Amino acid sequence: MRRALLIFLSAVLLSESSPGSANTQPNNNQVIKDAQVALAAGEYEKAFAGYDSAVRNDQNTLAQFSLGLFHQNGWGRPIDKMIACQWFEKAAQGGIPAAQHLTGICYEEGTHRPADPTAAASWFQKAGQAGHFHSYCHLGNLLMTGKGIPKDPIKALELCRPAAQQGSIPAQLWLGKFYLQGDPSIRDKQEAYRWFTAAAEKQVPEGFYYLGMLMQQEPPNEQTAEKTRQMFEQAAALHYVPAYFQAGKHFFAAEPDPETNRLPAEHLAKAYLWLSTAIQRSEDAEEILAARSIRQQILAIMPETWLVELDQKIAQHLQRKQAENR
Repeated sequence: MRRALLIFLSAVLLSESSPGSANTQPNNNQVIKDAQVALAAGEYEKAFAGYDSAVRNDQNTLAQFSLGLFHQNGWGRPIDKMIACQWFEKAAQGGIPAAQHLTGICYEEGTHRPADPTAAASWFQKAGQAGHFHSYCHLGNLLMTGKGIPKDPIKALELCRPAAQQGSIPAQLWLGKFYLQGDPSIRDKQEAYRWFTAAAEKQVPEGFYYLGMLMQQEPPNEQTAEKTRQMFEQAAALHYVPAYFQAGKHFFAAEPDPETNRLPAEHLAKAYLWLSTAIQRSEDAEEILAARSIRQQILAIMPETWLVELDQKIAQHLQRKQAENR
């Protein structure tokens, strides 16, 4: 994750059109480059000090944006979304497109100022015009719901579609959600399926998850049920938290073995694994209660000898996610 951020920040810094770059002193450029290297190495305090120095020297917009990311992601300090948004807005005013996008989200959610969908729409528009194209999907979401601006579902689709067609994963997910959950006048399950599939083909967990949500709405049969389980399990394996409960629930609800009239051992084990993971990671209180209830039913029939191996698999799965976040 830090490597991807380093590449992104380098591109912004080296771009001749980067706002504020013309006025940045050569020494300040080196300070920022050194901070980027420190960030990529996980040396958070050194990186933060470098960006902070660049801001103090000449209000460098890239450094302002980077400080916002530190507070947003909790790199070497507690997460503080309010301070993050304050930095994002400063960088947005300096013309950083990604900061303009995040400032739009800050205004939409009312993080550092009272919620203001009109201001959010303005920032999303600016970010989109500056080349942060999936910002148009966030603007489209405001148009889809009529939140703070006149409702226009057709325009919402028109704004979001170009970025999705160009391969933007966030835009593909947004477009799929519009067609699945947006205004009733534009809902289209086939189009939703198309865009979620496009995201899933890139191994995006949300793409698999929403394909599962679509498939579970189909008339019930074993073939559809199997595909639904596969989609939710793919999303769960990629650490998408909402998929844990769905995967576990669907494995537990699978057809019993016709010879024994019992749930196949593999399905029983997977139901335990994913429901237990949901209990540890979900933030939905009702979902956790439901997962615990089903797990109790599983424990009543599952051999105790399975527990050690399954619990080890759960721990390994969660450890892999922690390693990815470092």
